[in-house]
Amino acid sequence: MEAWLLAFLEDLTARGCALSTRQNASWALSPFLEHLEQQGIAELREVREEQVVSFLGWLGERLAPASLALALSSVRSFFRFLEKKGVVFQNPARHLPLPHRQRLPRALSEAQARRLVNAPERGTVLGRRDGALLEVLYGTGLRLMECVRLDLKDLDLLSGALLVRTGKGRRDRYVPLSGRAREAMDLYLREARPSLLKSWQESALFLSRLGRRLSAVSVRVLVRRYGKAAGTKASTHVLRHSYATHLLEGGANVREIQELLGHEHLSTTALYTKVDTRGMRRMLTAFHPREKAKRG
Repeated sequence: MEAWLLAFLEDLTARGCALSTRQNASWALSPFLEHLEQQGIAELREVREEQVVSFLGWLGERLAPASLALALSSVRSFFRFLEKKGVVFQNPARHLPLPHRQRLPRALSEAQARRLVNAPERGTVLGRRDGALLEVLYGTGLRLMECVRLDLKDLDLLSGALLVRTGKGRRDRYVPLSGRAREAMDLYLREARPSLLKSWQESALFLSRLGRRLSAVSVRVLVRRYGKAAGTKASTHVLRHSYATHLLEGGANVREIQELLGHEHLSTTALYTKVDTRGMRRMLTAFHPREKAKRG
């Protein structure tokens, strides 16, 4: 059984799956095989749905629903691989529903977002860089690594757009810059990036004080620090949710937001409609005549 697990992990590598996918598979499947041995299962073709349920029940005493869903997804993928190899006749996990607890994305208010992006001191080189970085994150909804991977050639300041290369799902997309982000980027390129640049061969858009590509860790720390200065907890993920939420509340179409965020499935983007529903509920309570009559 362990040999087939190694073969599965090698197959994930050969198919170009992300390192996190391989790590998650190993994390879930190693204890799964141990659990099977404890249940007296010696061959993978002997595994039935009840053994998978038993494993998930054991995990459920230790893990949250999101982690359970990740484990089940790994088990399902493993047996799908074994089916193709002719090791098993059917996937024992194919009919099991993914444990799911839907959580609404947390978004900043417009006032909080405004305080955050205005927090850097624009009179310094690093302040101009940080201001441009925050304006881009909030003004485009980029994922952390999408922002870190940006090169100078990916920015078209004249048209006000960014080319996001190899986003999630290995898809490229263009995203428009907000007016404030465009202004901040123009200031950064004229009065900050040249001062940070140490080598003309450096292609990164956002540079560290050492003249190298700004790392993901540095971006996380910067966003957290400026969030604290603005009196709120913030992350690149929160800024991404805030971008989408504020677009939706402003009247943008969910399909359009899907394209901007680079979501493969509309169901992912549809999470933001739940956020907007809360705002609409407050509006209904405040202004609908039936609600007014009820209060009266």
